Amino acid sequence: MKVLTTLLLTLWLSSSALSADEQFPFIGASLSYSEATPDTTAKTTHTVGTFRFGRQSLRWRTTFTLSYGKDYGSAGMDVDYIPFDTMFGTPKIRPYVGINLNYLHYSNDRIDDSNGYSYGVQGGVILYATDWIDIDLGYRYDLTGGIERLDHLQGATLSLHYFF
Repeated sequence: MKVLTTLLLTLWLSSSALSADEQFPFIGASLSYSEATPDTTAKTTHTVGTFRFGRQSLRWRTTFTLSYGKDYGSAGMDVDYIPFDTMFGTPKIRPYVGINLNYLHYSNDRIDDSNGYSYGVQGGVILYATDWIDIDLGYRYDLTGGIERLDHLQGATLSLHYFF
């Protein structure tokens, strides 16, 4: 747990240092459709709800997440890089790539109640509905550790953020 806390703090501090631009705080919620892939058994699917809060600049977004689904819960951090401000001819559509690190609690009928971590990559596109609201369509792929027989998680996410 100490290592995970240190890594999350390092990610947060480095993402803050990378962005000298004006930063915009936000809160949000997301709904994900995820697959969990145990080492030796069939995949299981989950619908996961997430509370999100963080800040975003022109090029960087740092997000803290609290997620809960039927078989698992997690708390973690995402750091995203937004490389193109006007890739599609408008600043209202912006692709991103990023990394994540999470504390993970997992339990189902094939895997005993267990705690561990996950880390991975994500990518997607941010669509600005207004100056204060954006919609995030993303995909993430996470490897897991510390949970016996659980190999990875992956899934699609739909998020809604409110900037204040």
